[in-house]
Amino acid sequence: MFTPQQFSQLAAAAWSGPAAIVQASASSCLLAQSHLAVYYSVTYTAAGVMFMSPVCGTCPFEAVAAAIAAAAAAGVPVCRYKAQRTLARTAAALCGVAAAPSFACRARRHRVARRLAHV
Repeated sequence: MFTPQQFSQLAAAAWSGPAAIVQASASSCLLAQSHLAVYYSVTYTAAGVMFMSPVCGTCPFEAVAAAIAAAAAAGVPVCRYKAQRTLARTAAALCGVAAAPSFACRARRHRVARRLAHV
């Protein structure tokens, strides 16, 4: 689903606490009958303490959410809402959901509609 760099960027984008070292890893193994399984894990190190996803999972979003939840449970001031929003937007983009139009796009559409109304 993600290249290792994309997964690392997702893990870094979801973090909203104090300065941290982000370690994101994606490892793969070949299972029986030529099936490839990819496992994701995330570790955040803030103030000398490590917060990691409890288990390596096959879902990259779950790995990021679990590591952030572990940090929040330990009392690190992280914004879980920002993490959830980052993960939700990324998942929506991968599913092909169109993002909401920006302000500039809406203003341009409105301006064009007004010009066409006066023609």
